[in-house]
Order: sequence, then C-alpha cells, then structure tokens
Amino acid sequence: MKKIDYYGEFLEKLSEFLGIKLQLKAHGNHVEFIPEFNSKFIKKTLEQIGEIFVIIDIILEEYYEDNNNVYFTDLIEEFSQKLIGHMVNGKLAAANKQMDFINVVKRICNETYEGENSNLNILLFKNREIIPEELKKMGLNFLPFDTPKKIEEIFEEKLSLKMLNGDNLVLIIGSDFRGYGLGVNEEKHTMFKERILVKLRNQNNEYLTSFISVLSKNILNYIDKDSIDVEIKAGFKLSEDKIKKLAKYSNEKMISSKVFFNTYNKERKEKFPYIYMEIKDRELKLYLQNSIDNYLSYRGGKWKLKSFHILKFLIIEKFYMDSFVFHLFNDKIEKKDIIENIIMNVDILVRLIKNLLEEGKGGLFIVLERAIKGREMEKIFVDGNEDHSIYKRTVLKDKRNTRIRNHNFEYLKLISKVDGAVTLDSEFNLLSFGRLVKLDMNGSKQKVEGARTAAAISGSKYGLAIKVSEDKKITVWEGGIKVLEI
Repeated sequence: MKKIDYYGEFLEKLSEFLGIKLQLKAHGNHVEFIPEFNSKFIKKTLEQIGEIFVIIDIILEEYYEDNNNVYFTDLIEEFSQKLIGHMVNGKLAAANKQMDFINVVKRICNETYEGENSNLNILLFKNREIIPEELKKMGLNFLPFDTPKKIEEIFEEKLSLKMLNGDNLVLIIGSDFRGYGLGVNEEKHTMFKERILVKLRNQNNEYLTSFISVLSKNILNYIDKDSIDVEIKAGFKLSEDKIKKLAKYSNEKMISSKVFFNTYNKERKEKFPYIYMEIKDRELKLYLQNSIDNYLSYRGGKWKLKSFHILKFLIIEKFYMDSFVFHLFNDKIEKKDIIENIIMNVDILVRLIKNLLEEGKGGLFIVLERAIKGREMEKIFVDGNEDHSIYKRTVLKDKRNTRIRNHNFEYLKLISKVDGAVTLDSEFNLLSFGRLVKLDMNGSKQKVEGARTAAAISGSKYGLAIKVSEDKKITVWEGGIKVLEI
C-alpha cells in the first residue's frame, strides 16, 4: 500500500479528533497533514500545540515501516500518551509508569463517592526538587507523604475522590508519576482552582494582546497610509468596499510575512514547571502548555483535542482586521483600545461557550459582519421587530447596545441558555437574545442534525455562527459551511 493511501485511512478520524478538516499532501514518499484553513496563523497555532502533527507523523511512520495494521483508537491512545510524555520529559516516549498512571486516572473518571462523580485536581511536576517553592508561589502549603505513593494507593481511600477537588486540596505528582503529597490551600478567601484558572486566562489574554499588537504594527507596513490620510483630510470616509479591500490586502500580506512569524515565535509563553490536570463530570482535562484554551480531553472512553485557542483566532481573524482598518482611519481610535476591545470581548464570548459546554446545555451565538445594519436584522430573524418585553430591554445600557465585556457575566450566562440565538455585532455589542433565526438552507450541502444546526447554518450567512450542543460539542459555521468542531 502506498504511504499516502495508508495515511488516508486515518484522515477522517483524525479530522474528528482534532476538530478541523484535514487534507493530505505528498512530496514523493513524504506525506503531511494540512489543516483546511486559509489562515496560516491558525495552522501555526495548531502546530505548536505539543507539536501535534510531528508526533502523529512519527507514530504513523513507524506503523507503516513495520507494515502493521493499527486501529484508530490505538493510534490516538499512543499519540495521547506520547504527547503527555513529551510535556513531562521532553521525549516522544511513554514509560510504563506513565501509562499505568494515566490508566488509573482514566478509570477514576467514572468512579463515584457517595453517589457523586469524582472531582480531582492534580499538579504534575517535572522537577520534584522545586515542589515546595512553586506551591508556595501559588498559595499552597506542601504536605508531603511519608514515602512516595503509587496513585492506586492514594485512591484506596475513597475519600480522595471527594477531597482532592482543587478547592482546598490538590494532589501533587512527580515526573516518575508517583504521589509526593498534597497542596493545601492557604488562602482564606479564594479557592485554588479559581486562582489557577484566572492565572491561565490572564496569561492567555496577555499572549493574544502581544500577538495582535505585533500584527497591528506590521499591518501598517502594508497599507499606503499617506494616500488614505489625504482622503481623510479632504473629508472623505473610507467606503465599505475600500475597507474590505484594505483588510483583505493586509491579511494576505501578513500571513506570508517571515518577519512577522519570527517576531511571533519570540512572543511564546513562559513554560510552567508543572502540568495542571482535572477530573470533573466524568471528563479528564489535561491542559497543554498550561493554557486554559488548549487541553487534551478524555471522556466516555475517547481522547479528543479541544483547542479554544483556535476558536479565538478564528473569531479574531474574522473581525479584527476589518475593525482595525475601519476605526484606525474613520474614527481615529487608538490601536491599543481596538486591540483591548477585541481580546477582552472574545475572551468573554469563549468563556460563555465553555460554560454552556461544561453544563451540558445547548446554545447559539451569531456574530454579525459589520456591514449588517439594524434593518437587515429583519432578514435574519423571525419577527424582525425587537420584542419590547422588560427582559429583552436588559440588553441595553443607558438605552444603547453595549459590548459584552460591560455586561455582568452571570447575566450573560443566563441569557445564553434561553432558546434562540444570542446576537452580537462585529464590535461585540450585545444586540439581542432568544431570537429565532429564519431558516434558509438554499444551496447548503451540510448535514442538518436538528433545528439549532439549521439555525446556525442559516445565521452563518450573515457572519459567524457558533453552536453548542447538549452532547458537549461545539461547531462553528461561516457562510453556510462548517469550519471548526471542538
């Protein structure tokens, strides 16, 4: 069998595991997986999540050379184990101790204590010597075991399933995958799990802000700013058509810029000396590179990569360039304000999506393109005029639509669970909630699984539609086409 045919046997399942559509590209006997994204930014992001494609390629190469048949589940199990080994020891290998440890943790996903699911938090340290010092920085006191314990010994005492929930007690594991003690919360007013998630979120946002700042600086190198300034001074505003052309031109130039990617690589996040893992609601989450937006998930006997970082980039790329060009030349808003606006609002939107996912609730968000104005909303939704109920009026502040970052997060969580779509404009102003989308499946070849999917496909013809389903799956639609699944 040709190598490309052998790799092709795994293409569909790998696309499902990664959440993005893949295609194969062959150069002689060299075969590589290519994400079907126009964006090189997103491709770069994917490649850097634990060197995913490198690991998959090495595993498949070994199977191919040994002429072995392999089931997809075996491939993904080996990939997941080697990815964890790479994170802990910097080697694409999985020791028996590691596999035994992960197998016990996977089993714990389905165990209960007094009728409640396991709730477990783990900090896995790459260097045991620094455990007390690092825990102190996190507001945890180290309570060592008398001797290192296998994880099976720790969970012989079933109470561990209840107590090690990250609120006040965390299990500390070394690079040999044995338990070395407990991290005990010293903070009186906050729980450890809340603090670490805030820390990871802040780091992610700082990284994105840094990335977008570099992007913005480089965009101006590709725009003829002087000729545009002449137009502005003459009293002209940029036309919609010109804004789109400038945004497209800038995007095309940026994704081919070697200088930009060299700068981007220098902005890589700091490496944490530990790996954070949690079990909640029968799901294991292993946070990759200690990023709140990327984690390896094990649930119902299946591994899946969940990359919300890719979702963030997808939203940013869809709306940032256009917004940047429009405001920079038409409204003279400071670059840093444009950047802060999109990063903070995208973060809140993704947090809302994650909240629905974790609660097993369905929902639909539609972010409209900037060209869609008030009257055109009537084309998109059933009953085009906004309902005057007191509840619908809560989307307004001082009788105006305002950005989601200015709304109470608990309120946003509440309205995201109401049947119908939460609608935002391209500046992330909250426009409405609970609106029913007019179904328009003309020209769509996509598989429709239900009313919410049909609404997402229809709504995506006016922007970006993000659907959350009760079975803990997220799909993103653009122009009637599914572009991402998490």
